[in-house]
Amino acid sequence: MLLVQTNLLLAKDISVSASVDRNSIHLDDVITFSVKIEGTRDFPAVPSPQSDGFVIISGPSQSSNIQIINGKMSASKTIQWRLAPTKTGKQEIKPISVKYRRKNYRTKAVTVTVSDRKTTTPAPRTGKIPTPQAQAPRRVESGKYNIFLKANVSKHTLYKGEELIVSFDLYFQNVRNFATQKLPDARGFWTEQFPEKRNPTIASVVMNGIAYKRATLRRLALFPTTTGDLMIDPMVINCEVVVPGKRRRSVFDDFFDDPFFRDPFFSSTKTVEVRSEPVSVHVRELPVVGKPAGFSGAVGNFVIESIIDTLQTKQDQALTLRYKISGSGNINAVKLAPLKLPANVEIFEPKIERTINNKGKSIRGSVSYEYVLIPRSSGRLRIPSLNYVYFDPVVKRYHSSDAAGFNIDVKPLDQALVAHNAGFSKEEVSLLGSDIRFIIRDNPNWQRLGTTVFTRFWFWFINILALFIITGSILFRWWVDKLETNSLFARKRRALSGALTILKNVEKDIAGNELDDVCNKLDRGLMGFISDRSGLPSSGIGPKEIHRALIDNNVDIVLVESVDKLLRELEQYRFLPGELTDKDYRRLLDITSEIIGELSKVI
Repeated sequence: MLLVQTNLLLAKDISVSASVDRNSIHLDDVITFSVKIEGTRDFPAVPSPQSDGFVIISGPSQSSNIQIINGKMSASKTIQWRLAPTKTGKQEIKPISVKYRRKNYRTKAVTVTVSDRKTTTPAPRTGKIPTPQAQAPRRVESGKYNIFLKANVSKHTLYKGEELIVSFDLYFQNVRNFATQKLPDARGFWTEQFPEKRNPTIASVVMNGIAYKRATLRRLALFPTTTGDLMIDPMVINCEVVVPGKRRRSVFDDFFDDPFFRDPFFSSTKTVEVRSEPVSVHVRELPVVGKPAGFSGAVGNFVIESIIDTLQTKQDQALTLRYKISGSGNINAVKLAPLKLPANVEIFEPKIERTINNKGKSIRGSVSYEYVLIPRSSGRLRIPSLNYVYFDPVVKRYHSSDAAGFNIDVKPLDQALVAHNAGFSKEEVSLLGSDIRFIIRDNPNWQRLGTTVFTRFWFWFINILALFIITGSILFRWWVDKLETNSLFARKRRALSGALTILKNVEKDIAGNELDDVCNKLDRGLMGFISDRSGLPSSGIGPKEIHRALIDNNVDIVLVESVDKLLRELEQYRFLPGELTDKDYRRLLDITSEIIGELSKVI
């Protein structure tokens, strides 16, 4: 590992060092660049690495370490980025400059040798940005399985730092399950991920005259950190495709089953690799015309506000000033210029907090700067208004947002208070001439001789209560250990409560008119209850296994036939949701509740 460390000026100074995990890589490799700060718990802000031969693909990630050895405490903080090379040869990562307590600390430059590696030759770039129609989706055995993965981008031309939404959509007909094999690489972008849905939303679409189902598997927000033509590499997944034959049940049947199967109980599967086509986008430099001097690189739509805890204070007393920048865009690129105040005000390093909200259609969030100020002289302190400049890509113009300024009334220090006269109080003077001082003035609490603690009621009550608590704890521990070590026992005990929970959720869905998944939940609740009570596997079972398990448990044949009929009816209605009314769903819920109640008495 290549390690570069700053020279210490004083024994009490901090130590700042920069390093990479490898100093010789290939063009298609990725390195980790680290900056480590030692000697303080009040860590300063660290800027991002700059290099003409590398681009940042992720980071920063932070980790802190505090140790106390022989009463001496040491603290360190490590910030890391992942960098990807853009060209071969000896590439330099420029020095990192850190300001701490009005002193600058600077690392040495780090050099990494990047060599070429023969890989699959990509398609030549013509400089022309492909349109969505020109980017034909890649299909794997499409004539037989009709399945492909496509990367859909919100735009093909954008500005540096502008948000680009990329969604990877799976188009399919008969798919039960999928597993991600390779996530897409996005060199030259800062990446933010949207939360993955456990059950992807399924939509019906028609492409080239063929009906497909579409499921969005992953959504990314990409912010370009460089200009030019950039490529978003493919995403690779393995799909479990349903083919005619014997079919096993899966937990993904709820949202990946094909409603047009002729035989929903029997089919087989085949694993097929599917990958998306790479997508090219063109990134333009931000306009130079009209670019304000205070522009820090923020692209999006932001608002700044200021808050101060008091407008009146005293000399040498601290006050807190906060600035909050909120809006949509790359929150990690938002930064505030150093605060400029009169020389008689001491300014401490700000506390910076970033909050990112990735729950919506785009990335939003806020950055707060909290300053501690100490005025060293009295009088009127003026905190000027602060202007924050950003580039709005929608209107293609630079805008600014203003934070209000404040006038602080700083009062001088109070004079020392005059000490009170020393002397005795009136009560103390009256006692000086007394010959007798009483130790106890109240009547004592007398006790009869010969009494012991064993004759007290509370003694026996506490001991008997402790005995009950210990016995109950032993029994409870035995119960917990059995639940943890005996999975069959645990499943049997929790089967009824799990089934009742599912029925309760179904009742809420019906009341809320959310009827799409009612039959799936009822089928899952009934089969799961019988499986847990009978000791069957939790997956890979069907109506035949359920029927055999009920017969083995000596369940009445009439009740067994009711279960078979209900399962067939639920399986049929799963693919005909539009033909059922609210009353039909309530009838199915009542029948399922009644059957589970009867089964809980016999198995």
